[in-house]
Amino acid sequence: MKKIVALVALAGMASAAFAQPGTKSQIDVKARIAGTTEWLDVVNFSTTDLNATANIEVGVFYFRSEGYGFSTSVHNLTTSNWIATDTLTLVDRADSAVHPDGRQGRFNFGGQAQAGYTTGVDAGRLRISAPNNPNDVIGGGISIKQNTPVASGSLFDTADGVLGFRFNITLANPTPGSGATRTLVSDAPRNRINSYSVYDTNASTTSKSIIAGLLDTDIATINATWEVPAPASLALLGLGGLVTGRRRR
Repeated sequence: MKKIVALVALAGMASAAFAQPGTKSQIDVKARIAGTTEWLDVVNFSTTDLNATANIEVGVFYFRSEGYGFSTSVHNLTTSNWIATDTLTLVDRADSAVHPDGRQGRFNFGGQAQAGYTTGVDAGRLRISAPNNPNDVIGGGISIKQNTPVASGSLFDTADGVLGFRFNITLANPTPGSGATRTLVSDAPRNRINSYSVYDTNASTTSKSIIAGLLDTDIATINATWEVPAPASLALLGLGGLVTGRRRR
């Protein structure tokens, strides 16, 4: 029998628990095993199926220390230790057919689409950015954008700790059939953040930058292990097959 165990209780809580509104401005990257509900700082995936893939969801949360609500954030998002057999899927909110690019909630006004890069300057990593940004330009990154409170009216989102962007990754065993361990870090590096702004009041018609007070990104660490079954387990499996064979005679 194949055995897959997902251990996700190491660190982190849901978005409301890992930062309180109004205490800091920060991008917080979280992850979770596909099919689970809790976003975490550290995710461990372990399996004895040496050909299995680790299916991980990654979310990008945004916090602000001031302002009435978010305006715009533009940055590059990177994940280390990416290999050619890994895959990326951008995940939209249910009513976001106009922008099939992974942005969540109401933060999809006037921004560019997104794309994943893994070769060239991105060899060995996954970078999510604009489709026309293969050279890692700081201003051509992943984006969330909200129209002014005046223009948006009741649709303006004043939330803090918002999930602005989401994607799924499938991580492969780098040596199928053998044991292996991988550690990947998803980050929005400080030097790859181009803008981070808010609207000051419900009457604001322009945004205000708060990038000067932005803390370093709170990263998500993903540990994936393909573990060779212990000899005792293999022996039991062999014995089970022998017994089954005898019963058939």
